[in-house]
Amino acid sequence: MADGVFGVEVVTPEESLLAGSATSVVLTSSDGDLTVLDGHTALVTDVVPCLARVEQPDGTTLRMALHGGFLQVDTSPGAAEGLAEGDGPLPGLSTKVTVLAGVAELADQIDVPRAQLAKEAAEARVAELSSGRGGASDVPDGDDGPGVALVEAEAALARADLRLSVASGSTD
Repeated sequence: MADGVFGVEVVTPEESLLAGSATSVVLTSSDGDLTVLDGHTALVTDVVPCLARVEQPDGTTLRMALHGGFLQVDTSPGAAEGLAEGDGPLPGLSTKVTVLAGVAELADQIDVPRAQLAKEAAEARVAELSSGRGGASDVPDGDDGPGVALVEAEAALARADLRLSVASGSTD
């Protein structure tokens, strides 16, 4: 492998979304934007909902929507050995980036019409709750009231906005 190349894997509960090599990974943690390059310091941090970019050795960039999770940078000797990319392992790589995400979507796999419908529904729900029309009957027993429903509706709107911006390429 060429210098500057390291192993990367993005895993969700449903699948290994990406397993291969990269020259950089850019995403956002609660501390701010983060770029990981080969030889990065070992690290474990959270990942907030964001656009993630994985620059591949051939110069292409994979874009994905990450809806939160965790990032680990492992720099132990041979950390990326056995990480499958196509036909086999990535021998000799000593940096491996692993992203564990509850939900992650490659930009070209985002269902834009579905995301647009989700955005419209979330906008309507936020407007309804903000105006006070989303009554207490909408809130299950044990919740803290309409404020919880508003926070959930705003989170749904943020997820839809992230999907749409990543799919359109407007979050660079």
